[in-house]
Amino acid sequence: MNKYLILAIVALALVSGCKSKQEKESLWGVYQEPIKPNALPKDSGVHELQTLWKKNIGGGAAIGFALLKPIYYNGNIYVANRTGKVFSFDSETGAVQWTQDLETPIFSAIGANDNFAAVTHDNGDVTALNTNDGSVAWNTSIKRQISAVPVIGKQRVLIRTADGLIIGIDMHTGDIVWRIKKATPGLSVHGDSMPVITGDAVLAGLSSGKLIANSVINGRDYWETEISFIRGQDELERLTDSDTAPIVQGTTVYTATYQGSVVALQLQNAAVNWRTKISTRLPMSISQKYLFVTGELGDVIALNINDGSMVWEQQAFRGHGISQPVVLNNRVIVGDSSGRIHTLDIETGNLVESKKVVSGAVVGIITGDSQVAVFSSKGNISTLTL
Repeated sequence: MNKYLILAIVALALVSGCKSKQEKESLWGVYQEPIKPNALPKDSGVHELQTLWKKNIGGGAAIGFALLKPIYYNGNIYVANRTGKVFSFDSETGAVQWTQDLETPIFSAIGANDNFAAVTHDNGDVTALNTNDGSVAWNTSIKRQISAVPVIGKQRVLIRTADGLIIGIDMHTGDIVWRIKKATPGLSVHGDSMPVITGDAVLAGLSSGKLIANSVINGRDYWETEISFIRGQDELERLTDSDTAPIVQGTTVYTATYQGSVVALQLQNAAVNWRTKISTRLPMSISQKYLFVTGELGDVIALNINDGSMVWEQQAFRGHGISQPVVLNNRVIVGDSSGRIHTLDIETGNLVESKKVVSGAVVGIITGDSQVAVFSSKGNISTLTL
């Protein structure tokens, strides 16, 4: 069983008095196993990717471990840097709509809806900004370490904390409306999955390997189910964290755990449709036919959404620090630690095109408005079309 990622995390805690700040933080750059990278295959020679615009917002995720990624919403891209600045760009032109300097280090960003964009800070504060001009709507102190990107929906801002709390905040006032407390194991992968709102329910994967469904309005329990069953002789082997945000398509929920499985289950009652043994800690993507997963070694895998069977597996990116997969048109797109993105044929997994698009490692990749946006550890953001 592979343990290198967890050992890197444990090592970070142990070297706090021995290493420089920069050396300690570099450990968080280990996204997959520290194995020798495969030589990348040649692409098809097709040049489909066209760059729309590029920006550098400074203070990227390389300045200490943080959960920073952009979000597409309603024709805009919202993104934040580590030092406290939040930006709104026109997704087509890259024109700056507004900039807000919160002057407090941002840990996780960004959640957005029609009215607000939300970020969290190292000190446990949550800040909501008005999306029309970037002005501060409210600031609420949680006084706990935040562990996931905030989510906005159904009049709530949802926050997760490292000690097992899921918190529902009134979207308009910043008042805490409800708290859900779940036990956390002694050791877990740094960061938690984003909650997902579907109908009047919020779904969240837990560090214990469970998936829960609660009312997004009042936090009331709907159901709780085991996604991954704990096995192993020691705490490292029994680690079964769920850092992958659930995906809801129709009446089916797709979720996954580290050192566990990818699982499809019924939204109404959590009955399991299928379970496939794959370990991942990155977000997944879905099309009408396939579920796309980045395995812990950096393999990109396509599963049939109906039965969980493997359709294809692309192993060329092992050791390259591959990001989560995203889907755009008939392509699956992943980024790597060198700032390149790679497009794969959605039906075969064959490499179509590789292109250097940002400086630094790809730490956030999203799609929206027929575009893909890539954010790097050095604060570079680049948008492209196919």
